[in-house]
Amino acid sequence: MNESRSPLRIYCKNCGAPANFDIVNQTYRCPNCGMSTGIEEAYDSVYKWKELNKNSIKIRAAGDKMEECSCSACGAIVIFGEGEASEKCIFCGSKLVRSELTDSSQMPDLIIPFTITPEEAKKRMLDWGHKHSNTPEGKAVVSSMGQFHGSYLPYRVAKGPVYAEVLRDGNDRRYQCGGYLDGTAVNTSKQFDNLVMNEMEPFDWSAARPFEFGLIAGMPVKLNDSPDKVINQRIEEEVTEDFRPKVESVMQTSGVQISTHTEKINVLSAILPVYFIKNGPLTAVMNGQTGRIAVSKNRNTKSYPWMIEPTIYTVILTLIMGYFYGWAAEPMFYGAMVFGCIIFAVMCDGRTSLIRRVTLKSEASKAYREDGELVINEGKGILKNPYSNIPVFYEANAKGERVPVRLKFYTFGRWVGIIINALVTIFLPLIPATLLRLADMKEGEGFFDHFYPMNGAAWYVLAAMIVLVYFVKGVRKDVYDHPYIYELRPDGRQKLIGKRIDRKLSILSMLGIGRMDRNGKRITLLGTMKLMGCSGFGLMIGLFFILLGSTCAIVF
Repeated sequence: MNESRSPLRIYCKNCGAPANFDIVNQTYRCPNCGMSTGIEEAYDSVYKWKELNKNSIKIRAAGDKMEECSCSACGAIVIFGEGEASEKCIFCGSKLVRSELTDSSQMPDLIIPFTITPEEAKKRMLDWGHKHSNTPEGKAVVSSMGQFHGSYLPYRVAKGPVYAEVLRDGNDRRYQCGGYLDGTAVNTSKQFDNLVMNEMEPFDWSAARPFEFGLIAGMPVKLNDSPDKVINQRIEEEVTEDFRPKVESVMQTSGVQISTHTEKINVLSAILPVYFIKNGPLTAVMNGQTGRIAVSKNRNTKSYPWMIEPTIYTVILTLIMGYFYGWAAEPMFYGAMVFGCIIFAVMCDGRTSLIRRVTLKSEASKAYREDGELVINEGKGILKNPYSNIPVFYEANAKGERVPVRLKFYTFGRWVGIIINALVTIFLPLIPATLLRLADMKEGEGFFDHFYPMNGAAWYVLAAMIVLVYFVKGVRKDVYDHPYIYELRPDGRQKLIGKRIDRKLSILSMLGIGRMDRNGKRITLLGTMKLMGCSGFGLMIGLFFILLGSTCAIVF
């Protein structure tokens, strides 16, 4: 086994240089010689490394004396060097049961050693507690320092290509995207909340090395106690959170559902350095390599972020109304009430409060020693992942090939089309009325002698309400179900793909007209009326007579 090679990197099969993952083409490509290494080949190479490392651990374990201690209360299994074992479980305080370590294959593939000593870590955590003494979390940390411990905790490190299906809230179209995980760490200890553990990351993976018993001297090692099903679920949750910022940016909302799955992803076991306090609802953790702190006391906050958009629309419409009424307070007040009722009822249907866990954390940090003294640098750019794990969206082109694409939902031309659709809908009676007037004009008459546009008010008011609903909800649904799709070509250019009808917007979309059914067929006006039954035909007949009556009132 070549221990100089990290299993967290994929190496070129031609020249041996580290290869980077090409998300667009879904392959590993060498920056030196340009050779491609397939996903299957990379997966096999890491698998072989893991098998060789396990055999090496067994050989090295023959000369090391270790003790296995298990807790009958919380189920934790901890490994100590001989003579180092504690009498009590550091995770729940119960008595430990000792036995010999009989299965060295339980030991991990990788280890990142502690950089910060227990004394330095305890001082840093206490300083953090005093700094945040005005919060419940800070007070709890200061009062619980007697339960401060350090241990190597079990993790799974996920690396490889991942894929996801994206659904925007309130929309029907499903989007496909793919990306790459480059060393995502997932805690596999059931005694810890994974949400809190995530907040003390990242780790510096350049310090990772193959596991050796000699590296854990003086610190207990907790073994994995989570079943594979739970671990896989946590990995998928990590993938979802890694993808979420980019997906939310593309979909232009935080209301997205992301379903992930993996193909040939490499998962390595690791033990990582962590200091912690576990005391009832309090969980305080510190990254033993970098010094980053995260603290939770199971406190939640409730917010209503979805109220922002309808509030903005209501204010804009109220100001427009105020302009036409000379900023008179009474009509503006009643207008705001009417607009607010309509917009909030339409846009807030099915929405609930957003509940988030309160987790306080320090800035990302990096710890190192300078002339033996500990130095910790903090900042947003510290330990930033140098490899892009931003997902790329995919669609099928005219040949049915899956190609990388860029999605665009709003263009200048699309906005012009939306406005034209709205104006045509509101002033629809004027079109046939104008044709009738032109056909009925007598010599010497002016066009407006028998043409009364204001008499179509019944239709205008009804259509204005329909257009208002379409703008605050229908447009948003219609646009995100019918995107502009640009294929990303190898030469850097972009090509618009897809049929024109797939990008067409219509006010009738609020009735489901134009979208695809389960059989992939486009729903027509007649099809919608059949689905709605008698109420659908009644609605259409009612609208027809209002349109007809408004048209006649304009010209007769």
